[in-house]
Amino acid sequence: MKKAETITDYNQAIQITGGLSKPSKMPCPSYSIPASLCKTGSKLAKVKNSVCEGCYALKGFYRMPNVQRSLKNRFNKILKPEWVNAMALLIKSSGTAFFRFHDSGDIQSVKHLKQIAQVARKTKDVKFWMPSREFNIIKEYKKSHKIPKNLLIRLSSHMVDQRLKTNQPNSMVVSKNNIDNLDKDVYLCPSSKQGNKCLDCRACWSSKVKTVAYIKH
Repeated sequence: MKKAETITDYNQAIQITGGLSKPSKMPCPSYSIPASLCKTGSKLAKVKNSVCEGCYALKGFYRMPNVQRSLKNRFNKILKPEWVNAMALLIKSSGTAFFRFHDSGDIQSVKHLKQIAQVARKTKDVKFWMPSREFNIIKEYKKSHKIPKNLLIRLSSHMVDQRLKTNQPNSMVVSKNNIDNLDKDVYLCPSSKQGNKCLDCRACWSSKVKTVAYIKH
């Protein structure tokens, strides 16, 4: 196996990874790849009343040619061995205490998840949050690997207003018609009442918050 070289140059790290993304909602940097290439999400986007129907990452700003080029550029780099060290350098250089995978897209394979886990292990002072609908990839990964303590994966339900039945400690649900009748242990994302921004909320990154509900828009 090719040994990944040590990356010390910031500009080189950007070239290797395609750079970080900066979603306006997030209080921190993120990393995005094309939502159109989601293994499960791309199929759900065609399903009525699924959480991916009308996906924000398949329209608007994300459809601009320059954004699409950036997304595809990052996608083509995620499995390169030097990607891990380059990502770690960019995250450390940003000075952030929080990070999100992915504001667009989802994990592609066990190898992809291994890469992300290695980044988390190299940046132990950063809390990572990753929503995902790739249950089988995560299950397969966990057969022989552990999820780093600073990487919180929230499994997402596939259908709107349908809470996920899972033994996993953290999950998420998208709600539209059931906002006033959520289970007591479900935390409602406050972004809709604060300019569609997280502001000082960090519930998504907290392992103590079992399920987060997001309002469908």
